[in-house]
Amino acid sequence: MSARHQTIAVVAGEASGELLAIDLIKQLKLLRPELHIIAVGGDKIAQLDVAMLADNAAFQVMGLVEILADLPALIKAKNRLVDQLLVKKPDLYIGIDAPELNFAIAKKLHRKGIQIVHYVSPSVWAWRPKRVYKMARFIDYLLTLLPFEPALYADTAIKTRFVGHPLAQQIPLKIDKNRAKNDLGLKPNQMTLALMPGSRRREIEILMPYFAACAQQLVQPDWHIISSAVSPEKQQMAADIAQQYGLNVHWVEDSQAVLKAADFALVGSGTVALEAMLCKTPMVVAYKIAALSYHIVRLFKLMQLPYYSLPNVLYGGFLVPEVMQKDLSVAQLLLTTRQCLQHQQRQSVRADFERLHRQLLPPVNGSAAQAIADILGDL
Repeated sequence: MSARHQTIAVVAGEASGELLAIDLIKQLKLLRPELHIIAVGGDKIAQLDVAMLADNAAFQVMGLVEILADLPALIKAKNRLVDQLLVKKPDLYIGIDAPELNFAIAKKLHRKGIQIVHYVSPSVWAWRPKRVYKMARFIDYLLTLLPFEPALYADTAIKTRFVGHPLAQQIPLKIDKNRAKNDLGLKPNQMTLALMPGSRRREIEILMPYFAACAQQLVQPDWHIISSAVSPEKQQMAADIAQQYGLNVHWVEDSQAVLKAADFALVGSGTVALEAMLCKTPMVVAYKIAALSYHIVRLFKLMQLPYYSLPNVLYGGFLVPEVMQKDLSVAQLLLTTRQCLQHQQRQSVRADFERLHRQLLPPVNGSAAQAIADILGDL
């Protein structure tokens, strides 16, 4: 097939995947400007001169049980999207993260002969490792963010390639915290605490009250409290919660600017924890899902590791403290945070962060965009 006739579908079902999608689309437009790109995502993807199929807001749900409440709407939105994709018949379907959504779509498209790329390996190193064999039934290519992940698929037919993490390229290895504070209009010599629960509505609803209550008891009069949100609506949600605890939060649109300036951060366990690590910001990671979801995970022994955040997965141990599930309380979060702030090894933690940062840099000529261009060249 002539390259000028090729079409790819890029589906980013969540905000974290959207960051990857934006970088991928921008780079592909440089490598293959003739490509026709159709996409699912948010406003920032819509601004990239692509043909939008749907907004991703309908697909952003977390937790095993939480999905059940929104299941009818999710199924309807997914089926509508599949129908659109079958009409468009892209040469390549690129699902970014969000495996619950993208795998369901990929199965249907694969049966119709459409080649499937999944960008971001599911956390098979943490739970349900045998998923790799089921994935091989409907995924042709897998692009991984973590260097150890390709080996996990060695016994399958999936063509797997480590492409590094775009955030590792975007964020410098060395961070000047004082300069970052100055860029935000903050005083360089004053302690700055970031409250970053994550991009999903449920993460804000669940985690921000804990973070705000902890900050209320923790902060001194001369401290700065900063935060960011992916949309004005979610910023307002988080701001309303912070206001209930009497916090004066400095809101910044760019999450990286927040984490570069922060001396310490309270973060959710998703991409924001990785972002904090890359910004060399010591942190406490918190996470909480519905009790029934947690009991299902425990009952069926789905978790393979005692830790879940990406900094700890990369490190292979507890580099940063995690306060999760039944252990998550304001008292425990406050105790853990105070212990970290009093710890004299924060500088050595930053050195570990830099070492892990280097591991996430892509190999030479090995970006995700180059991998997609190579795949398209073979079709």
